Amino acid sequence: MIRTIGLALASVLLISALAPAAAAAPGERCFPETGECLAGRFRQYWEANGGLAVFGFPVGEQRGEQGAEGQFSAQWFERERFEAHPANNPPYDVLLGRLGDEALRRQGRDWQTFPKGRPQPGCQFFAPTGHTVCEPFLSYWRGHGLEFDGRRGTSAAESLALFGYPLAEPAVETNSSGFSVLTQWFERARFEYLPANPDPFKVLLGRLGAELFDGHAGPGPAQYHAVQRPGWPHPLEVPAGFTIDEAAAGLASPRFMALDPADGSLVYGALRTSEVVRLRDLNGDGRFDQAQTIAGGLAAVHSVAFVDGQLYAAAEDRLVRLSNFDANGAARQIDQIIALPSGARDLYGHRTRTVARGPDGKLYLSVGSSCDVCLEDTPLRAALLRMNVDGSGLELYATGLRNTVGFDWRPGTAELWGADMGRNNLGQDRVHDELNRLEAGHNYGWPFCYDDRVPNPEFNDAGKCTNTTSPVFNFPPHWAPLGLVFYNRFGFPAAYQGDALVAFHGTAADQVQTLGGYNVARVRFKHGQPVALEDLVRGWNAQGDVWGRPAGLLIMPDGSLLISDDLGGRFFRLRYVGG
Repeated sequence: MIRTIGLALASVLLISALAPAAAAAPGERCFPETGECLAGRFRQYWEANGGLAVFGFPVGEQRGEQGAEGQFSAQWFERERFEAHPANNPPYDVLLGRLGDEALRRQGRDWQTFPKGRPQPGCQFFAPTGHTVCEPFLSYWRGHGLEFDGRRGTSAAESLALFGYPLAEPAVETNSSGFSVLTQWFERARFEYLPANPDPFKVLLGRLGAELFDGHAGPGPAQYHAVQRPGWPHPLEVPAGFTIDEAAAGLASPRFMALDPADGSLVYGALRTSEVVRLRDLNGDGRFDQAQTIAGGLAAVHSVAFVDGQLYAAAEDRLVRLSNFDANGAARQIDQIIALPSGARDLYGHRTRTVARGPDGKLYLSVGSSCDVCLEDTPLRAALLRMNVDGSGLELYATGLRNTVGFDWRPGTAELWGADMGRNNLGQDRVHDELNRLEAGHNYGWPFCYDDRVPNPEFNDAGKCTNTTSPVFNFPPHWAPLGLVFYNRFGFPAAYQGDALVAFHGTAADQVQTLGGYNVARVRFKHGQPVALEDLVRGWNAQGDVWGRPAGLLIMPDGSLLISDDLGGRFFRLRYVGG
């Protein structure tokens, strides 16, 4: 069993090799093992209360995080989560997460139903939870704690503050390294007994922070498993701990969607039928049972948004507001907010329009180009527009965007990010689709340049590219990103918070020899910047048999992810179930 320590060391070394080096700013302490840093009150707290031995290395940066109790600043460690509560007096301005309780709930285990213990000689019985702590765990529990009183030694109150009450009696369980070990769960920790280890390593704390933070605590790439449901021609693959189900089927080209805040129903744009449709889950089973047409005759309607309870829909040629619904849910009144340029000059013209409300209260509307590469006859194309909710004050927010269908604001910031489609007809390895940070007044290069200010051969004018803004992150060429959302809830592992999720519609057969995309991917962010792309859902392209094309993404109130498929006419729901 001494192998356990060796495996842990090997994991740290591999993580060190994968993690980018962290450069310490003044007052920071950085760890090359994980590429993360500590600063301020969290650093003081970590160093004063056991540091590496108790909490482990930091596995994430300090950031705003959405939890069951609301928004707070937090940082995750291998064995804990620090939460900042500045309104409290020290030392209670930093609180520890109840990770033992969270991990058990994530596993579907209700500790309140576990068999109870009883008082025993040489042990300590905790009446609030009805469990007993004996050796070999009792000495460890009593010997470690948070420093509250400035006195030598560790008081029972200090131990309780660090670990919390026991939630279970000791039992043999399989730990994250795959070994069967004697285990006891506490509110904030999991104790593991490894008798073959030398002192003082016979009792170790489980890596609950790492396990809960990313759902994949070990080194190496994420592991995937196949999910097959009735009616699917092929299985879909999702990361370990996730599952995916069908939420609706038999629909006509569902694109972008939104939840009605009044009743929780789902409203989406149906591109091919030019309709706005409402779906309802009548029996609460997670599957939509009823469809109602809200409005028709809206050319290539692609996206919808609720603004102050009012329903907006973006069609190819206009942005409208729908109201005065009849008993069947149809809108009796359709008011035009603004007219939009429409039409296409070639096969690569773009009909989609995406509308969303920004944190400034204004409407943002993306309008794609009319062609692959050309000079537009109106500044309202290949641009992101901004306006008041009544359509007044229309302005060009960002330009030079060939087709930025998906955009969203990064949680906890005012940063707007968008995924833009690169041009065609320069070969299967060019041009990259891209992720841009969209800033007011910036031009992103189209039609004069692509990638990092590379001149397009149609114009070959490097001077036109000099003052353009380059992409922050490149996607594979021709994958066609559509939906983009930042994950901002707590249904997925905590590491997903602040990461971008992107629906790739898939490559066109006339541009590549081997089809790519047709997936939903995760863009990992680190210190506010995108650093890696990895699959989240894949399998709609089964060795050339394409049976689905992801389009829209919507994060649901329970933290699950809703995915529209405009080829197969389905909605899918991705959930994290752990285990």
